[in-house]
Amino acid sequence: MFGRGATTSTRRPRPRPRAVWAALVTSVVVCLLIVVGVLLPVLTLIGAADGGTAGALDVPVGSIAAAIAIGYVLALVLLLLVVKARNGALAWVLGVAAVISTLVVSLWPLVAVALAGVDQVQDLIPFIQDLIGRFWPGS
Repeated sequence: MFGRGATTSTRRPRPRPRAVWAALVTSVVVCLLIVVGVLLPVLTLIGAADGGTAGALDVPVGSIAAAIAIGYVLALVLLLLVVKARNGALAWVLGVAAVISTLVVSLWPLVAVALAGVDQVQDLIPFIQDLIGRFWPGS
């Protein structure tokens, strides 16, 4: 009498499809390859350029560090969502998004330094024009 209405079933959670695990492993490996193969050489190049110009190159270190931190946290969140996913297609979409985030953030330091260099050159042009105007005969 008491046992009929109170049946409990212990359902085992459904295992994740192989596509989810494939997406996770592939995304993690590609993200790590991007960090080692893209970010580290980019930061090395920027450091060498800054050292070669004796500090004359204005490197926006703060914005680069903030962008890298935000982008990699986003990639980690996306990879955690891949772990939680039960659908293979969704896992692949999230994994590709994590890889794209990692790639964009790894290339951002080049863009940031290039923009800072352009700003420096724009500040330098009026100075050079003023020097030419002062010392060029007939000006």
